[in-house]
Amino acid sequence: MALKDASLREINCHRLAHNVNWSVRSFTGLRLDLIEPYGDPEQSSTMPLSLTILLLLAGCGEPEEPLPPALVDLPVLPEATTASAAPRGTSRAVSELRIALVGEVRGEIEPCGCPTLPYGGFVRRERLLKTLPGPLFHLDAGETLLEGFSASRVDRSERAALVMSLSAKVGVDAWAPGPSDLAAVGLERLKEAAVPAISATWRDAAGEPLLPPWTVLEEGGISLGVIGLSGALQNPDLRDTVTMRDPVEATREALQQLPEGLDLVVALGSIDDDDAIRVAALEGLAAVLTTRGRQYDLPRTTGNAPVIEAPDRGRYVEVLHVRLGAGPGEPLRQLPEGRLWQELMTLRTQASVATAPERKAVIAEALSEREAVFTAEGQGRNLVFVEHTPLSSSLDGPSDLTPLLSDFKDETLVRAAETAARQTTPTEPGYAGSGRCISCHSSEMARWVVTDHAVAWQSLLTRQATDNPECIGCHSTGFSEPGGFGELTTANVRKYKAVQCESCHGPLRGHPEDDAIRAVPVTEGTCLKCHDPANSPDFEYENYLRRGSCQQ
Repeated sequence: MALKDASLREINCHRLAHNVNWSVRSFTGLRLDLIEPYGDPEQSSTMPLSLTILLLLAGCGEPEEPLPPALVDLPVLPEATTASAAPRGTSRAVSELRIALVGEVRGEIEPCGCPTLPYGGFVRRERLLKTLPGPLFHLDAGETLLEGFSASRVDRSERAALVMSLSAKVGVDAWAPGPSDLAAVGLERLKEAAVPAISATWRDAAGEPLLPPWTVLEEGGISLGVIGLSGALQNPDLRDTVTMRDPVEATREALQQLPEGLDLVVALGSIDDDDAIRVAALEGLAAVLTTRGRQYDLPRTTGNAPVIEAPDRGRYVEVLHVRLGAGPGEPLRQLPEGRLWQELMTLRTQASVATAPERKAVIAEALSEREAVFTAEGQGRNLVFVEHTPLSSSLDGPSDLTPLLSDFKDETLVRAAETAARQTTPTEPGYAGSGRCISCHSSEMARWVVTDHAVAWQSLLTRQATDNPECIGCHSTGFSEPGGFGELTTANVRKYKAVQCESCHGPLRGHPEDDAIRAVPVTEGTCLKCHDPANSPDFEYENYLRRGSCQQ
């Protein structure tokens, strides 16, 4: 066969071309983890795209006998791999599953276009999950409902209800609510949520669990035990009614309560880094799945089980590809290397669609060699590959969630109009619009018109988002505020579009005639209403103030 007869040089050239393809994809946001390191393995450098292409052009050229097109996209067979020295437990029949992990969604229902990479949203998550083979378990580590600094623009309870409904519709199987979730909706609504809420750490004054400490999920013949570990409460009002059990003691107790015969046991929640590391040292846990900690990078193996963190804002999904070959409490081992997992999954997909006998035979041989590696590594071990998966625009498309999201936006606009029509008071004087400011502050207006604030509305026009209340508040002035605007009439848009004077200095209708109505000083907190970590991740106060202020 041509693949067997090809020279080593030809094979390496095709492999290099394959790596260039992945490098290009990484720059588009489709894949962020497949550019292979070069040079000293102790260094964290990565081969630049330009160098990769230069090597390809310099070293390859025309092969003496081109490979058949149907075979070019096959991964190159790996070198012989020796089993690692990781401990082994008692072997069991091999089975596979996937866990889709999210955390710190923070009320984000759809992607915001402000960050460099506008990832996220429930629609994209729904469409991604439909592509994953089963058995599939969908877990939420908490801090899900509360939007944060901009929450005042939309009633918190309405948004929280929407997020809980969307979470149920995308198939979240278990949820370990965090402190902000409890603050957003209260204990009774958590108990009534469509997605089962679990917490072994939150207790009442008598020390009894406020929510079920754990749950068992069944899917495709796999039984997954999940222990909820909600984070510590910061609100003193809540601490009067909710006490916090030490996560290690709570986990140890839950492990004793779980039924026998499970296939895998994990802990899930928003506990802090130090507590997660302590819990990971307990025997009987395969992994600790948490919200983003201060060391977020790759899964951390500390103690017995790895600590795997979910990226925030729901913009990525951590997909855990799990191969079970040991008991439910044996830790998940990040073996073999990620490249082999990728090749295994690619070959399985190709095997499912290949029709030509020659191609099917080549795929089967390559697949058999890779399966042999997993058999050797997986004997007496539970293996995992964590795929950091962006919810990018490649996942846009029709969704059953669209009507629900549209209804929410319509209702938000109605509420915004009602709020804007509220009677103003001396402490809430209403908005005048920048047209009133220019007569006295012409020099400030001259500086303002060349800032990004002055053209903030234009970016909504570009993205066709001028009717989206999720975006309008930060790209206009006085939206959903007393004495501001809510209805998207031509007159309102003309008067209030862009980030005008009153966005930073407060509502000023009646100034300067009324001496009591004065501009408020601009502080970092003023900016953070919109330039929060989610939508302005590179925000730095002094730098942004120079770029956006009318005073410079």
